[in-house]
Amino acid sequence: MRENYTPKLVLIVLVLLTSLYVALPSLGVFPKVGDFDRNGIINEVDFKEYHRVRVQADEALLTKYDLNKDGNLIGAEWEKCFHENRESMGLTKDPRFARRFFSPKEITLGLDLQGGIDLIYRIESDEELKTKAERKDLIRKTILVLKNRIDILGITEPVVQPYNDDHIRVQLAGRFDEKQVKSIIGQTDLLKFQWVVDFADSALSFGSRAQNPEYEIIRKTAEVSKDGTVTESGGWYLLQRKTVVTGDEIHSAFTRFNEFGKPEIGLKFRDSGASKLANATKSMIGQRLAIVLGGEVYMAPTVQSQLASDVTVEGSFDLEYVKGIVGVLRAGSLPAKLVPVLENRVGATLGQDAVQRGFVAGKWGFLMVFVAMFLIYRFAGVFANIALLFNLLLVIAVMVFMGATLTLPGIAGLILTVGMAVDANVLIFERVREELRSGKSIRAAIDAGFSKAFTAILDANVTSLFTCIVLFKFGSGPIQGFAVTLAIGILASMFTAIFVVKTLLASYYGNSDSKTISI
Repeated sequence: MRENYTPKLVLIVLVLLTSLYVALPSLGVFPKVGDFDRNGIINEVDFKEYHRVRVQADEALLTKYDLNKDGNLIGAEWEKCFHENRESMGLTKDPRFARRFFSPKEITLGLDLQGGIDLIYRIESDEELKTKAERKDLIRKTILVLKNRIDILGITEPVVQPYNDDHIRVQLAGRFDEKQVKSIIGQTDLLKFQWVVDFADSALSFGSRAQNPEYEIIRKTAEVSKDGTVTESGGWYLLQRKTVVTGDEIHSAFTRFNEFGKPEIGLKFRDSGASKLANATKSMIGQRLAIVLGGEVYMAPTVQSQLASDVTVEGSFDLEYVKGIVGVLRAGSLPAKLVPVLENRVGATLGQDAVQRGFVAGKWGFLMVFVAMFLIYRFAGVFANIALLFNLLLVIAVMVFMGATLTLPGIAGLILTVGMAVDANVLIFERVREELRSGKSIRAAIDAGFSKAFTAILDANVTSLFTCIVLFKFGSGPIQGFAVTLAIGILASMFTAIFVVKTLLASYYGNSDSKTISI
């Protein structure tokens, strides 16, 4: 009786199509158009710049239009090339047409692949920590607040962990406003209300008063226009060090808009904070009260009347910044002061080079495996190679779906997965060969080969999974990335090596009249 393999083949096709839908955008098969004019949207200007770089890579066109022979098409050279080839080459069209039919999500690259910053802070507590347990608890609370702040800022896959007994390490990958992020991370009291003693264009103007321990000097935030240019350089405030009220007294923070549609920060204080604010402003009407946000004075209005529990912070904010500050205020204040000790930057160029080298290594590794499997196992090796490609797509798709981060060690884990998947196929095919030599039919040899090899494959993969769990539990950062990628790869290889290859072999040979098998 011939088995109906249609349901299994349909399942394989569905999983394959889903994997293609999710994984292809992360494999660099679609062109990427950058925001060249930095206006927040992708438009014809960005398409034109993308095509300029593409045309510039064409040696024939470069030779024709590069009159000064500098290797670049810029200025009049590019304009001439653009107008003469605009229609024939579609130099204003969006090259991402096919991209819209696939998943909008792509795999997240780690710090070592896409660049970012690596920060180390020393924890300084105002209170004396007598025991190791107290210090450990302080580090735990600090890490919790930092993670909340960073998550709310929208930075994906941050690494925040203890560095030693009194240091914390923060690793942030991607592109973001470093000044803003570091300011928000390091502020013990993100929001403070302080009385203004004086204001000047230069901090030196305060003279001997700057040495008074009751005062501190804080910069006024510079005003920036929509195009990013500084319209007002700010100045310096001499403030009373004692705060009127801090962010710890905030009951809720929210985004609001004024009558002109500009975003503002709305605050509602707890009863204790509202009482402090009301008592302080009642006796200080006519004086200026500075609102310090993220280490800078955003506004210092003159108190006209006694303030209540509701306060609005106005300034030259954009909506995303207001949302970030509101979220961080909700996350709470740090329980200790963070002192920057070390700052390392990983450039995007280094990350791109690592990705490129990883892909080159993977490409040659795949090619050599493909050739070896074909030469050794003939037609059965073709099925194994199809399963390997399927395995790669499946791993990438699962990582995208889970939101996992791909690091450089993760690429190593991805390549190692290929070797493990091949190992399973080798065990299976050798078993099938043995069954064929014993005189069994093709169908019986295939079933017996997969059945007898299954135990060895399962034992090897389960022990490897336990190793991945240990690495993820006790490792950090890149080691965890390696463990996650390898674990996903092991599970994917079990599916492709055992289920996919067996279904393809059995459906091809099991229902045919062939007396021999190419293995």
